[in-house]
Amino acid sequence: MKADKKNALLRILSRSEEGCRTSMLANMLGISERTVRNYVREINEDGQAVILSSRDGYRLKDSNYNLTETPTENEARVWRVLSDLLTSKVGINAFDEADELYVSASTITNTIIPQIKSLVREYSLRVESQKYQFFLRGSELNKRRLIGNIANNNSYGFFNTRDALEQLFPNQDIPGIMQKLYGLCQEAKLYLNDFAMNNLLIHLLVILIRLGSKDDLEEKAAPALELLANLQNRDQIVDLANRIAETFARDYGIRIPERDYQQILALIALSAEHDLTDIQALVSQDFIDDVVKLLDRVSLRYCTPEFNNEFVQQFSLHMYYAQRRCAFRISYPNPIGAQFKRDYAPVYDMAVFFAHLFAQRFHVEFNEDEIAFIAFHFGSFLKSNKQNQSYISCAVIVESYHTISKRLVDELSTTFSDRILVTEVLDMNRYLRRPPECDLVITTLPLPDSALRTVQVNPILTKQNLAHLREELDDIDTEREHAQTRDFLRQMFHKELYFRNIEEKSAEEYIRFLGGRCLENGYVTGEFIEDVLRRESLSSTVFTDVLAVPHAISCYAERSFICVVHNDTPLSWSGRMIHFILLVGISEQDMKHFKAAFDLVIELFSSPERTMELLKTDSFEEFCSHMK
Repeated sequence: MKADKKNALLRILSRSEEGCRTSMLANMLGISERTVRNYVREINEDGQAVILSSRDGYRLKDSNYNLTETPTENEARVWRVLSDLLTSKVGINAFDEADELYVSASTITNTIIPQIKSLVREYSLRVESQKYQFFLRGSELNKRRLIGNIANNNSYGFFNTRDALEQLFPNQDIPGIMQKLYGLCQEAKLYLNDFAMNNLLIHLLVILIRLGSKDDLEEKAAPALELLANLQNRDQIVDLANRIAETFARDYGIRIPERDYQQILALIALSAEHDLTDIQALVSQDFIDDVVKLLDRVSLRYCTPEFNNEFVQQFSLHMYYAQRRCAFRISYPNPIGAQFKRDYAPVYDMAVFFAHLFAQRFHVEFNEDEIAFIAFHFGSFLKSNKQNQSYISCAVIVESYHTISKRLVDELSTTFSDRILVTEVLDMNRYLRRPPECDLVITTLPLPDSALRTVQVNPILTKQNLAHLREELDDIDTEREHAQTRDFLRQMFHKELYFRNIEEKSAEEYIRFLGGRCLENGYVTGEFIEDVLRRESLSSTVFTDVLAVPHAISCYAERSFICVVHNDTPLSWSGRMIHFILLVGISEQDMKHFKAAFDLVIELFSSPERTMELLKTDSFEEFCSHMK
């Protein structure tokens, strides 16, 4: 849709450090240059953003611009019809809706209803029709999931939850109800952080709205008392649920059925934070042992450090509540999940792998929000438990005072014992006669210009000196890793696995096409292709505006490879329009390179400037040159 293209344009400009030329934007968006200029003019006229034009191309005036989508006229119509479908007991009539929206009945039936069908299908709902009468069919619980996710994710461009719900239910006093529920939660003797509080309020508000329309749960809810059994704050949870029920009855004349009451108890229990000194008071040892076994498989596949006991305890508790949320079919939206997926793609992929194993073991289904929460835990652990890098050789230049030099070298060797190897200790004269061969020079004296990487410190190390040294060592490790990764990537591209302008109808067909070519050339087995499709079904592998990176979740390749499709015209992949597909296969012995290689590929395609250079390539040789 037009609004999607405009937002994609703004997203590209917000990430670009330089001006973006009209031809570049047109190519990336799959539109004409004239359309680009029209979009820029409309955005500036609407005040959505300020786009400046110069000889270098377009750029945003505010480099910190925060992209918020504005609903188009068509989207507003979809919203209105969806609202009527959700609130009507007898369905909606196409002619009545057309009169209300000042459009033709054919627009309702041929344009708006198909969009709604696509939207609700994700929630196991369907739109049925009898002549020109339409009905929203499906379980009440799934209808509530739909409403909650629209509100939490600010769908259709509304700026916040309240705005979304006010548009969806114009006859309800949304602000007043939210304020009343907020007061009850604040008075409760429970701790809810802001995020959990907001999530709880939305769920309670949706329950109240639906009960007000006589839409109570048909399904039997899981008994919440089992969830509360071992919680120290059980009485406070029950007390808050009772006070909410009393408020519903007193102020809104709504009696809460038992199934909905159980749902409210579960919502509160899964939103409040619990002070647990002994995790096994809540989580069984068998459950923890199962989590450890799954973590071992993650560690083995992705070559991560072994997960320590502290991580296992906290993570097991998180997974217990995640499993409980699935059992009670309660969503827990993750507001930065999509950004985390894009910025930390390999860590997110580890989370997808774990979620897949956990889902098989415990017969649950995780959405992308829950997967992103798992990724947060993995990312935090990996950041604080980096695997040892190979030692960095250092030469130390210090005044010729034996005591000072010995103390300095001892402190350096002790503080960075797992990272550096001091190979030489020199005075200035010896350094000038023969510069050392090493990765890093640490000196207490100013040095003349040198090709060697150098850090100057005080004879007695300060906190600032240590911080500077850590930054320098991190930079060296990163450069080494990038160099190794670039060498690895060079070996993964093969001319027989490079394709231009391939036309298929779906992501599955593209995967089968690329997988078939890899199979013909002996890179994979047939099982690998099915495994890639399984991974794609769990979470889309579109990681940037132009790129999808399908890959296996369990299988290994016979030989490591990257199979490339580069289309000039954007192709459709899971609702996104992209230009590149990189089917990645890693052999078991090469999995130690997976995270770094994945990171580097995503980084290359995250920059609009680099992406444009890749879009201009027209041959395997040109493409590989820019990837290197």
